[in-house]
Amino acid sequence: MPASSINPLFAIEKLPTTSAAAIREFNDRYIAGVGASKADGWADSMGTLIPTDSSHLTFPVSQLRTKYEQTLGESRFKDMGEQFFDVKSQEFDDGYRADLLDLFQKVFAYRNWQQAPGRLLNAEEQHRHDCIAALLESGETETCYDGATGFFATDHPDNPAKATTTWSNLEAGPLDVVSIANIQAQVTAMKIGVLDENGRKLGVKPDTIIVPSEKVEALTNLLAQSLILDGTGTAAVDNVYKGRFTVQEAKELTDVDDWYLADSKLLGELTPWVSMRQNVPMSLALRWFDEQSDYFKETGKIKVSSHIWYGFALAIPHAIRKIKGA
Repeated sequence: MPASSINPLFAIEKLPTTSAAAIREFNDRYIAGVGASKADGWADSMGTLIPTDSSHLTFPVSQLRTKYEQTLGESRFKDMGEQFFDVKSQEFDDGYRADLLDLFQKVFAYRNWQQAPGRLLNAEEQHRHDCIAALLESGETETCYDGATGFFATDHPDNPAKATTTWSNLEAGPLDVVSIANIQAQVTAMKIGVLDENGRKLGVKPDTIIVPSEKVEALTNLLAQSLILDGTGTAAVDNVYKGRFTVQEAKELTDVDDWYLADSKLLGELTPWVSMRQNVPMSLALRWFDEQSDYFKETGKIKVSSHIWYGFALAIPHAIRKIKGA
């Protein structure tokens, strides 16, 4: 009885007969995956993912919060007052290799080979999340376009061109996120503390809490409760925050205590971070070592090296606040 009759997964007629066929299948799946991929993870949806042909981009920043005042004499004007920050790309790589004879003869070896393009695309998305999480965790020492001591800082100038006062998007804590009282205090601090360039309240409305995996369940359960204990711990009161917040898990965060408040609507206007993906020719993105390569002649293996170019930067601090956890 043929092997294909015993095991429906065994289909010898579908196996490649040349390295060119195996490479073509890999390329087709990779290109199809790129076309179908959606940037919808937290690091992509809460920040800005920018494709570009350049390795270095400069991003101008201007809030342009206009403020009318009574006309006394000559009309008044303001300069555009733009600041900027730069993002430069770097090269990253990973790859796969396989015995060509295994691809010719073994179904499961070839199946793994077919899955490799999807794994590379998933790894690329994970790379963006890892890099943005690392930036958030080092945000107190990352430079900010406005001249503050960090992206998360207590000394952001209201107007970088001619500061009259400062505002904060950092709480030194330590404050546990699994606490209605702590959440309320930080929401209030963010709503009244974030200023526009005229020194007025910007109107931030925090509706998202970003937490590491270790805090997700406890926080989700707290915010789902209809009744909670009051400040004395003896009486039950309505949980006014029930259903108010989106709990966003960021499994890439390594600090199990720190948490972040964000205004999801304001993020679209004042992006907190930028992921810049540099587009390159396919010959640079996927580098093949086929039957004609010295590598194959020495090993009997073919391999592909995948290369990506990315730049990452923290951008505008107004829509996000960091709270050091307990």
